[in-house]
Amino acid sequence: MLRSLRIGHRRFVLEAGVNTIGRDPASAVCLNDASVSRRHARIPLAGDQAMLEGLKSKNGTQIMGMAITEPSARRDGDEIEFGHVKGWYIVESSDDPPTTTHL
Repeated sequence: MLRSLRIGHRRFVLEAGVNTIGRDPASAVCLNDASVSRRHARIPLAGDQAMLEGLKSKNGTQIMGMAITEPSARRDGDEIEFGHVKGWYIVESSDDPPTTTHL
């Protein structure tokens, strides 16, 4: 099972353990946008479970248009917004065809 965040044309593959999201270059998902805090959110992966935790950032984190205030389980296709940066949580099985298109 492969889990990723799709943000614009970028695909960030999430690893087992804690995946941090923020402007900090050391983040698993580094988003260089002024509306994103250095340590904005994190997604811990354990087994088949993926949770999204906001880290009390100034511009907040939303799932499907709703602000999160506590850790929340993620499902395939969820739209997530970090500050003003929108992305999607994607789950692919190993036998899914590739989703990247080359022009």
